Amino acid sequence: MAKCQAVSPGRKFDQVIRGATAIFLRDGFAGASVDDIAAEAQVSKATLYSYFPDKTAMFQEAMRAEAARLEDGFALDIDTDLSPDQALPLIIAAIAAWMADPARINFLRLHLAEAGRCGTPPGGGRDRLVRIIQDAVQPHLDRWAQSGQLAIEDTGLATRQLVALSLSGIVDGLLFDPRSRMAKADTDVVARSAAQLFLRAFMPASPPERRRRAGGQ
Repeated sequence: MAKCQAVSPGRKFDQVIRGATAIFLRDGFAGASVDDIAAEAQVSKATLYSYFPDKTAMFQEAMRAEAARLEDGFALDIDTDLSPDQALPLIIAAIAAWMADPARINFLRLHLAEAGRCGTPPGGGRDRLVRIIQDAVQPHLDRWAQSGQLAIEDTGLATRQLVALSLSGIVDGLLFDPRSRMAKADTDVVARSAAQLFLRAFMPASPPERRRRAGGQ
């Protein structure tokens, strides 16, 4: 299993990384040539090799830098006064739109194909992004569970389920079919359907329903 190698940054290091990332995302690891990377970065091949002993080390550092860049920017600007049925479609749509950004999809597709080159599991790149989403979503579920608006015993598990619902309708299709495109109308439909499914699972039972359940025990 390959291991990521430490790299000592220099004056043109960021320039090299930007060029390498662009070419790897465009052509994949096998299709990327050192000549193309040097041209994209506007440096000589000698400069490339002053930072990296080979293309694999260059790929590893480019993917690390791209992962760090793509982790920025996810925030849920959701009014805390909204009820779950009002807020959940907005949350799900925000998750789908953020993850479906072409830059993230290209990164995830390449990371899935080439994960072994940096000693990470195939889903490692996706897992990092999903954890960022979960950290933003769970406080909302915690709040609704504590107020009794949702009947959730394990908000951590419910958060993972909600994020999975948010991604399965659109993002998985984009990831495995490069020809797929996502329209806002598609996002809205998936968001409403996923929200309804989640609410059916976690809405508190009405008083008559609670009595029926108690009587059946």
